[in-house]
Amino acid sequence: MKKSLKSRIEKEFEEGRLEQIADDLQEYRKECPYDRDLWFYECIEAMSIGDLELAQQIIEKCLRNFPTSYEAYYYQACIYQEKGEILDALKNYMITDFLCNYFKLEKTEIYRDTEEQIKILQPQFEASVQNTIEDGNNSEQVGKMLSFIDRSTCYFGKYVTAPRNIKDNIIGKEYWVEDDEQRYIGIYRAPIQLYIGEENLSLVRTQAEFLKYSKCGTYTKIAGSTEEYLQPIASTEKNNIHFVKEDGKVYSIPQYDARHFNYYRVKKDTLIKSKKNAYYGYPIPLGHNPKRRKLVLSFFVDGLAQEVINGPDFEKLMPNTYRFFKKGTICTNAFSCSEWTFPSLATYESGLNTLHHMMFHGEIDGELPKTVPTLSQYMKKAGYYTCKLDGDWRCIYSYGFARGVDQYIYHIQSMGARAEQEIMNVIEHLETFKETDQYLWMTVGDLHDVADGWDLSLAVQKNLTLEERSLDDKGLTSVKQKYSPKKSMMYKKTIQYFDMLFGFLYSYIQNNYKENEMVISLFADHGQGYLVSPDKNFLSKERTKVAFMFRGDGVKEQITDEMISTADYVPIMCKLAGIEMSDAKIDGRLPKAFGGKERKYTITESLHPGDVYTAVANTKEYEIYFVNSEATDNEGRFHLRDYKVYGLYRDGEKVEDEAILKEYENIFIERIREHIIYE
Repeated sequence: MKKSLKSRIEKEFEEGRLEQIADDLQEYRKECPYDRDLWFYECIEAMSIGDLELAQQIIEKCLRNFPTSYEAYYYQACIYQEKGEILDALKNYMITDFLCNYFKLEKTEIYRDTEEQIKILQPQFEASVQNTIEDGNNSEQVGKMLSFIDRSTCYFGKYVTAPRNIKDNIIGKEYWVEDDEQRYIGIYRAPIQLYIGEENLSLVRTQAEFLKYSKCGTYTKIAGSTEEYLQPIASTEKNNIHFVKEDGKVYSIPQYDARHFNYYRVKKDTLIKSKKNAYYGYPIPLGHNPKRRKLVLSFFVDGLAQEVINGPDFEKLMPNTYRFFKKGTICTNAFSCSEWTFPSLATYESGLNTLHHMMFHGEIDGELPKTVPTLSQYMKKAGYYTCKLDGDWRCIYSYGFARGVDQYIYHIQSMGARAEQEIMNVIEHLETFKETDQYLWMTVGDLHDVADGWDLSLAVQKNLTLEERSLDDKGLTSVKQKYSPKKSMMYKKTIQYFDMLFGFLYSYIQNNYKENEMVISLFADHGQGYLVSPDKNFLSKERTKVAFMFRGDGVKEQITDEMISTADYVPIMCKLAGIEMSDAKIDGRLPKAFGGKERKYTITESLHPGDVYTAVANTKEYEIYFVNSEATDNEGRFHLRDYKVYGLYRDGEKVEDEAILKEYENIFIERIREHIIYE
């Protein structure tokens, strides 16, 4: 019935029978109200009657739910083209073409027409660029065009390789981190640039600092209501001199190295005139506000499984972390919304689960929905000086992780942003901006080295037995690891070493901040596959239950076994930082342990192209699994066939209660209804 009705609708579109289409669409809405294709039909219908605004609204909703759909981008391109908006039409055709190529699709009518429209629109765009430049009065349009040209090389965020490409020397240049945001990338913490070399100005070789800038020129004035500021300046050339006029006196200050931000402490109304061009970052006001905390820290430890630090094992493996966080709230039943880093971190930043942020594809890059504020945007709006100090290429600037971030610092983890360096970088950063109310996201990602088969720190190697270092299955990916007692031991010994390093950070924090001046959180994105024994489900707790703990102002001293989702992180952090959240709909909510309401269950799900969709609902009493039989496609959709729903009590006994199984089956089906392919 569904297939024949869809075929009839599609034929009616071809023949232009709009009245019959309206009747059949109404029937199909009743039959399959959640079919993705229904949006396509409604969009085409709206375009057919000339209602482009309605068509735009429909297709934007579709793209919000299916951001890797080449058809959705194609229809959006058609709408923009009908509106006469060449730049946006060409952009969407180019994304369509990229996705068709990347997914190796057959030359469908959409694919062929896309190629043809690009040929038509490309010269029109080039002519438009020339006319706009000659006009010289529309700086906003020039900016959009420059963004388009620069961003087209990464297919407008769909395939961003700079964070892991050794040949992409983007440091020392202006760079569009998103379509509407440009920053200057400076060399970070490099007192002697002589030894870097022009060939090493990539994010793989050199640590970089992405800053917004107020202007590029030779003059700026420090304006604002605060008495003192830190003024970042990066010179475009070597041997620059800044003439700084403050309190009637002029200081000649050299800046010998180019492409690197120095920070100058200046007073309000100070005038700065530079001998050569420079990028002037936005002045950073110094001072504290009693409504804010002096330090809010998000400490992300990639891959720290809660299952290895349960009970007395926490103090045994991580004595420094245990002593620090036992004065706060330790959550022992926090479950990640996904089983790997990319979707998991999108949840931490947005409060959305995987099906709602749809950053799920392992090869096509995504972007956080702009309709939902990120945690960093909440912090920035509240007046915090915000920074992200990172080396994880699964949560980069183009994914939306630079939104609300004043200072974005990046160096790929394997080449420099190691735990040893990051801890010291963080301490230096906290000391630098101590006179601000600061929010910092920091990352330690080295636990991945165990799964990736890389050489571990010498401090870990010296504690490994020959048996633990003997040949073992490397695994297909860091996610798809087989059970390995050897890797489990290497993992635990690495955690012990990291805890020693973490102790330096904890000591600094305790020596510089009072309890009511800070909010400190430590959390993880997933557990480890090599902890999961062969008789267990892929999404068992060894892979899905994560470290999740807090300390500071407003944090109770407690160990809680409340069921908590990682989507709850944003509400928790906003509550502790005294920030009122927007009315944007998210999946996270405030847990009871932090003054909210307790969940009955959490859900972790695996949505990955080429793999079957699987999910687990965890409660205190049992875990209920849902496993489909058909592979997921590149848009996050799948045929729902021969799926299984089964459960286990915490003692390992099977759940035989049909009412419980049916309840969760309905929960899962309702959850995935928009992702089912209806035929």
